[in-house]
Amino acid sequence: MNLVYVIALLSVLSSSQAAYKLNVTIYYETLSPECSMFIQSQLHPVYSKFADYLRLDMVPFGIVKSKFDEETQRWTFACEHGPDECYGNVIHACALDLNPPKTALDFINCCERQANPATDEAFQKCAKEIGINFEDLKRCKETTGYRHQVANAKKSRKIGLSTVPFITLNDKRDDDLNSEACQDFEGFVCKQLADNPPKGCQSLKN
Repeated sequence: MNLVYVIALLSVLSSSQAAYKLNVTIYYETLSPECSMFIQSQLHPVYSKFADYLRLDMVPFGIVKSKFDEETQRWTFACEHGPDECYGNVIHACALDLNPPKTALDFINCCERQANPATDEAFQKCAKEIGINFEDLKRCKETTGYRHQVANAKKSRKIGLSTVPFITLNDKRDDDLNSEACQDFEGFVCKQLADNPPKGCQSLKN
């Protein structure tokens, strides 16, 4: 067996291992201390480690009171932690829409580390740090921000969101799975990939 064939075979095997991805959705809100802690201490480091094995969908909406205005034919949203959180949710949604998942999550993680994570000061600082254009985020907020809010409201309503953070696998609500994933996201990911575990999961084996 020649060297070129061996290298090609290893490449194919490596690609096939990463071909299967977990469809994971994270429902969160920008000013929730619990969400902030989960993003910083679990989601960001675990995604950085296992990005090749995760198809991540983040839904920045949270516990929101929604009301449809018959006169304007538009929804209005009252976020759990006030207007700043609604603003932050839209900026996060725009970051997710305009950037690759890793870049968007790097931005979100940076914002959540700030003292006031849902302010233009935090967004500008983190946009500069991560290398994205803050003006693009503002423009998105003004043009398509409402559409993002409505879409995320529908997603949240569909699973009956009542607490955050909330995690689903394959878009199916499972309270036990959510509890497990929130407590130990890395362990959850490795458990789901147990049939063909990534190298990073080896250290978690008993």
